[in-house]
Amino acid sequence: MDATRVEERAKQLFRSNLYCAESVLKAVAEEAGVDSPLIPRIASGFCGGVARTGEICGAVTGGVMALSLMFGRDRAEDSITDVYGKVQQLQAEFKKECGSVNCSALIGCDLATAEGHQAFVERGLHKKCLQFTGLAARLAAQLSGEP
Repeated sequence: MDATRVEERAKQLFRSNLYCAESVLKAVAEEAGVDSPLIPRIASGFCGGVARTGEICGAVTGGVMALSLMFGRDRAEDSITDVYGKVQQLQAEFKKECGSVNCSALIGCDLATAEGHQAFVERGLHKKCLQFTGLAARLAAQLSGEP
């Protein structure tokens, strides 16, 4: 999986008005050859730190979904260890580079409030989200395998 290509594709999708989680999941899925009408739909509620609640960053949750797509289990008797390890690595690397995996902490405002949403728009914080989206996509692609 080409991590640089996935990063750029995720940014392209974000610029085209998909949101963070949607863009990360779709970019990784495309690179893996997965085409489903459920993507990006299944990621929509995770954007804005889970429906604009400011919790875990949507780009990170998009990466979690992408890694689950690649390494998740199909049956209850299958091991969960591989996907958990990859997800833990994703979160640790993202936090190392950005200081947090929490949406509100990363962007410095509360998207759940009208004031916070206004600050997001006025301060051009979508530029930060673009970078977080690219980073999460790149990390998920790197954790998925080949360079």
